[in-house]
Formats: sequence, structure tokens, C-alpha cells
Amino acid sequence: MQFKAVLPLLAFVPILYSSPCVPGSFSVALGDQFLWRTPLPNTGQGNPIVSKGFVFVNSHEPITEDSELGSTILGMCFDAKTGKELWRREIPGTRKTDLSSLFNDNTSYSPVVDGERVVFCNVGGTTKCYDYDGKELWSHTWTPFGRHHARAHEPFIHDGKVVLVHAPVYNLPVEAATKQGAHPFGRDKKYWTYLLAYEMTTGKLAWKAGCGTGIHSASRLGQLPNGKFTILTGRGGGHQPPEEPYGISLVDASNGKEIWEAPIPGYPAQQNVVWTGKAAHYFKGLEHFSVDISNGKPLGSVSLSEGVAITRWQDGQYVTAENQTFRDGKGKRPITYFSNAIVGSYHYFRSGEGFYIGRVHLGTGKVEYLQIPVQAVRKPAQPEELLWDKPIPNDMRNSGGFLATQDKRNAGSGWGHVSGAAPTVVGDKIYFPTMVGTVYVLNWQAVKLDGNALLSVSDLGPAGETWSLSGITESNGRLYARTLKELVCLGN
Repeated sequence: MQFKAVLPLLAFVPILYSSPCVPGSFSVALGDQFLWRTPLPNTGQGNPIVSKGFVFVNSHEPITEDSELGSTILGMCFDAKTGKELWRREIPGTRKTDLSSLFNDNTSYSPVVDGERVVFCNVGGTTKCYDYDGKELWSHTWTPFGRHHARAHEPFIHDGKVVLVHAPVYNLPVEAATKQGAHPFGRDKKYWTYLLAYEMTTGKLAWKAGCGTGIHSASRLGQLPNGKFTILTGRGGGHQPPEEPYGISLVDASNGKEIWEAPIPGYPAQQNVVWTGKAAHYFKGLEHFSVDISNGKPLGSVSLSEGVAITRWQDGQYVTAENQTFRDGKGKRPITYFSNAIVGSYHYFRSGEGFYIGRVHLGTGKVEYLQIPVQAVRKPAQPEELLWDKPIPNDMRNSGGFLATQDKRNAGSGWGHVSGAAPTVVGDKIYFPTMVGTVYVLNWQAVKLDGNALLSVSDLGPAGETWSLSGITESNGRLYARTLKELVCLGN
């Protein structure tokens, strides 16, 4: 494949971040940098959210036996200093879904807060808003359409409104929440999923976007160079979602009106749609593409496989080779889904099949890969073991000891065909969590993406007993993470 440089008209300005003293290395398995832990009632996927000394997190309701499906979730509040549970509220769903699915379940949305209110969303059809004391303020219910329901989207707040993604239909039978049950309804626009903005104070619908948003797309709020707030969203991905045309669109965040539409045949929507400066960026096939954020017009592309720099682990040390050809497994997926993020002049991602962290320099077009171990096995008073080819299969059991899934794929590595957690940036560090509880910590500003850029291969718990599809949250120099079993707090 030819190597094409990104066009020079793009302007990229490094983003500055506050830099609290957060740990660059930690191990829950060994109790290193570990402050507290508290068991969770059951499995869950949304990120922990911290506000005013509280940690808000969701969980599936408790189970009393090995289970495959669940419907009701819990909105929970904890003390951020001690991990003590303060309250929990039931949020019923209108459909059942796979527990701990590696793509989607009813806990996929993270809570969102505005300093006074917290919104919990059961992706199975119910949104509830509470004050910080747990008093319910409003509730909203809809009928999910089709089997997959906005796993990728994360709610966000803008201008006093919480933005969700779901089909704006309310009178469908529960059968329509399944793949088979949705089929008779066809691909009509009224069953599409859309960005929908609700007033935080009342729960009333403020606007519905003028274009559809695919259930695989992770929409992102941002600000154009002229100061206007907009939302970048997309359509496409597997299972032939009905929203068309496949590609990306820019939406006015004040009213939901579509500003421009960029059709991209075969667009793989299972990625975070991102932009910085004057350009938006996305992955497709074995290339990285850039488009003008003002109009969606193509700007250029870079090969992800030819002429790249690769740092591999060889004979006990890292060795870097330039101008290489990168072949990642079968090459079907350029990245592990949703593992990409832009920070400064770099677009970081996890590779699609093998175990590599990659990045594209948005100014020069240089592509670099760093091989990392898939898992660190740590036990008290025993030597550490790094696994490079295959992780220890996960037990998939919750804090009560019950199996919280029936899908054997959940015991895999967390790379490739899985809706992974997005990385988190704090100061000069970028944290990449994976499904097996491994967390890679890198210096994102490193001049070269080599062994010196890797600060640690950290963990959220013992190998084979720790499962997570959630991101990591930072607040006041502490890191908060959740696994299938527990909520944990890390810090110096």
C-alpha cells in the first residue's frame, strides 16, 4: 500500500493538561498504590464518575446463581475517600440482555453529573435522574430497538442537557428489543437511533438530531476553532445497522441540526470519532484518514501497515526497526474497538489482533507500534511473570462467586473483536485498560514510542480473576476503576 502524507494545511496544537501526582505504576493484585476496595453487587461496564466527594457507578442487580441474562441495574453512590456505599437505587429495564457481554449490556452507559444531579441510564430502556442524596427527580422510559443498543455511546452534558442515543419510539412490543423481533419492522427512519438531548432539570426532550447515529458509534462533543460547540457522530459497523448513509456527520450541539454529512462506504463505526484543530480523524482498513472539520472533505491518509516503526520485545530487550511492514494477525481490524484517543499531536490506539500500542503523528504522518505483554501475573512473594502470547482465561465470577456470563469469548484477551474501554489521559500519562484487568501506562509525550515510553504494565487485580470493560477515572490525584467484582481506588 502506498504511503500518503497528511496534507500540510492541518494545524495541530498540543493540548495542555493539569498534572496531579497520579501513580504511573500500580498493582491491585499486590496491594501496590492501593487505597481501598469495595465489592460490587454484580457485573457492570460503565465508568466510575467522581463529583464532590462521591463516586457514582452502576451495576447489574445481584444474582443468586450462575446467570446469563439480566435486566434491572442499580445506580450506586459511594464515599470517594473511603469506598463506603451510601445509597443504591433500582433502575428497571424493558429488556433483558447478556450479562458481561464483551460488546454491550444494560450497564454500558456511565453515569453523568452536573454538580447537583446524577443521571443513571439503563441501556435497556430507562433513564433516571437523582440528586446527590439519592432523591429521584425525573424518569424517562423508551423501548430499545434491535439487539444492540448504543454500547459505544457515552452520555455527556452540554448547556444543561444530557445527550443520549436511542430510538425515539415508545410503544413497541418487548420483542422488538431482539434481533429477530426487530426484523419485521424493517429499516424505517422512525426506528433509527438518534442523538437525543434532555433537560437536566426536568427530563424533557430538548432536541432530536437531524441525522441518525449508528448503535456502534461513539459520538464526541467538541469545539470548533470559531468557538461553536458541535458533536461528531457516525453510522456503520457490523450487523448492518439501518442508519444511513454510512460515514460521519457534524451536528450543532445547541439544536441537533446537521451541519455536514460525509458518506464513507464501509465506515467501521466501532471507534471513537475524534478531532483536533481543523481536522477529524478515523481508521478504516489499513489506513488512517483525515477530513476537514469545517466541511467533512477528505484531507489525506496514512498507511498503518507500510513504512512504519515497530519496537518489539526480542531476547529480553526492546529493539526498534524503522520502515517496516506491520501485519497484525489477519489484518481485518486496524484497531481494537474504541481504544483510540487523540492527545496532543498523536492519535493513539490499540492494535486489532496482536498486542501492540500504536500511534499516528498527525503532523508528520509517522506511524509507530510498541509491542507489550498481554498480561502480568503477580502473586505475593513470587516472581512476576509477563505473558506475551496468551492471557490466563478469566473466571468471570462476581463478588458473590457466581458466574456472570455464558459467553466464552468474555474469557479472552480483550483485543480485537470487543468493545474496549477508551484510554484516559492525566498529565503526561495515558492509561490503556484491557478486559483482563491489565493497564498499560505510557508517557504519551515520548519522542519515540519505544520501551522508554512504557512506564508500567499495571493491573486491577489477580490474573484470571479480574475482568473489566470500563475506563479509569482520575480525581484529585486518585484513580478510580471498576471490575466485574469490585470498585477500587488507587493513589500515592
